[in-house]
Amino acid sequence: MDNKREQILRAAENIIANEGLHNLSMQKLAKEAGVAAGTIYRYFTDKDELIDDLRRDVLTQIAQSILEGANEGSIEARFRKVWFNIIRLGETCTLERLNFEQYTHLPGANSPEHRQFERETFAPLHALFTEAKTEGLIVDLDDELLFALAFEPAVGLCRRMRRTGLHFSMDELTVVCDLSWRAIKR
Repeated sequence: MDNKREQILRAAENIIANEGLHNLSMQKLAKEAGVAAGTIYRYFTDKDELIDDLRRDVLTQIAQSILEGANEGSIEARFRKVWFNIIRLGETCTLERLNFEQYTHLPGANSPEHRQFERETFAPLHALFTEAKTEGLIVDLDDELLFALAFEPAVGLCRRMRRTGLHFSMDELTVVCDLSWRAIKR
């Protein structure tokens, strides 16, 4: 990715994460990115395109973190890797970065085009569920329901830890991960 384009995306992410989308202006963005305002328009036709590219960029980063190392081992081992990657992602979230909750509220996050992009980005997770269903290891439900049953507890714990400063031991998290696996296991 072009360095200036990357600077602009990171600056936009920082402004939105710290001040909200409503405070994102091209002038503020140019100052934060350390570029001339006209430079932004060399990379993005308008604010909507910038937000769309940022949404895709952030989702790609989130997916890379969540899916890291999740293609090795048994289906259950891969499930656990994804589950704990979600926890790790939540623990390493900084104020300068958009968190998943903020990401889901960006304009266009529920558009059919973006939902398709999400599905493609998380294709390895869909493949894991398909493989697990084919082998009869998990219940045969729509992937969205499986995501909710299996991974929302990890996302919710991350949100709670970030908001309250709570910390859980690895033993406690392992119990919750076990329960999440059992929720979808046949």
